[in-house]
Amino acid sequence: MKIKILLLLLFIVNAVKAQITEKITIPNGVVYHYADDKINEKAKKLLTESLTNAPNDDLLGKNLIIGPTLWKRFKNIESLKSIPDSLIFHIDDVEIEGKMAKKLDDSKKIWNEFKKEVSGNYQIRKANEDELKYYWSTISFDIQEPLFIIQTENHYYIVNFLKEKLKLFWLDEFPYKNSYSNPIDNGTYRTDRTIKTYKNGNEVYVTDKGNKETKLEKVIFLSGDSELEANSSFEDIKSVIEKTNRIFENLFKNSKGEGKIMVQFELGKKKNDIQFAVKDNPDLEIMKEFEKQVNKETYPNSKKNTVKFQLLYKVNSYNDIE
Repeated sequence: MKIKILLLLLFIVNAVKAQITEKITIPNGVVYHYADDKINEKAKKLLTESLTNAPNDDLLGKNLIIGPTLWKRFKNIESLKSIPDSLIFHIDDVEIEGKMAKKLDDSKKIWNEFKKEVSGNYQIRKANEDELKYYWSTISFDIQEPLFIIQTENHYYIVNFLKEKLKLFWLDEFPYKNSYSNPIDNGTYRTDRTIKTYKNGNEVYVTDKGNKETKLEKVIFLSGDSELEANSSFEDIKSVIEKTNRIFENLFKNSKGEGKIMVQFELGKKKNDIQFAVKDNPDLEIMKEFEKQVNKETYPNSKKNTVKFQLLYKVNSYNDIE
């Protein structure tokens, strides 16, 4: 009797383990539903087989959505121009076009073009925090696995299946940007994750032309998340931005010049470094006073390693379009 009970307990434990899924870090505010490993592995197998075998389209159904980042490139492909139905995504208060296939033949056209891009080495994995935040910004429903990232050398594709039918319904690309050409020092900055841009306190993925005005346009972090967390704080960076904003607004609010001003802060443990750059024709006399007042302020130091970020201001100008 004891042996039977023990065997039953082992069976239950193994059955529970079989249902345990690979956990990932879910960003705050994102609603994410896991699927069990069997479902995820089956979807992953469908992906692998379809990418490997030319005629295998078992993962496709009639409906397939191309998200905005991927469609930005795919819309110029001749074979996809005949697909009739467009979608409008609202991301960061900007309207961006996507595409929706409503026929199996159109889904096949999209998938065939996609497979051409993933013909080399690739990795299929779960999404990280940055990728989930982007995907969440494009959709109006909860995220439900199976959801994967197909990572190639140059692209990070988002693929989402319908759980019940195991049919692919969403295909997009994460706007991965791991390098940035710095106009201040003409250097190229690289990160293992992605260069992040913030506007009005929120991370943004796209920007439009906006209004012609005088204000802080965006904040660009040249240090990664882990570096920022280890060496500074939200309060410290906020204080730097607020001090600089106050000086900028006081000096440039009535300026007639037009252009862009970039201020780069490099917060060190013992010394802070501030550099400036201008583009087009902001008032240079006001700019001299701006530099003087910004340099006169006291800013917090980093805890250990350098923290670097940039403030981009526009003076009677439009946004830079990305």
